[in-house]
Amino acid sequence: MRARANDYELLSPDAIAVGGFSAGGIQAGETLLNWKGNVSPAALDSSYTPDSLDSISADAAACAMVYSFYGRLSVAQTDGNILRNGNLPPTFYAYGTEDPFYDQFEGQVNLMNSLGYRVHARVMDSWPYGFGAEDFSK
Repeated sequence: MRARANDYELLSPDAIAVGGFSAGGIQAGETLLNWKGNVSPAALDSSYTPDSLDSISADAAACAMVYSFYGRLSVAQTDGNILRNGNLPPTFYAYGTEDPFYDQFEGQVNLMNSLGYRVHARVMDSWPYGFGAEDFSK
C-alpha cells in the first residue's frame, strides 16, 4: 500500500493500520512485535533476493485485534518486557465476554495499559468467539 500510495490516492501513507480476526490478528501482531522498519526477508531466507519494495517501511500506525491478541495461537503474550520492547502502535481490541480466551484478552489489555500503550478495548457482553464483522458501534 505504501509503495503505491500515489496510485491509490492515499493522503497519509505513513498512517496505514494492520489488523485481523483471530489468527489473522495474531499474524499482524507477530509482525509488529518482531519486524521493524526496513527489515529484509533475507533475514529469514538467505536465498531471498531483495527488490525495490524491500526498501519501503512496513511499519504500521495502528493495529486492530478482533478476538485476537499479541502472542501465538491460543496463548497471549504476557511478558511485559517483550511487549514493551515491541514498541507497538495504538491497538484496538474487540472481543466478547463469552469467548474462551476472554481472560487472556483482559489480561493483555490491562498489561498494555500498564505499559503506557494507547489501547481501546470494545468488550461485547455475552458475545462468543468468532462473531465476525458485526456492528461494533453498539
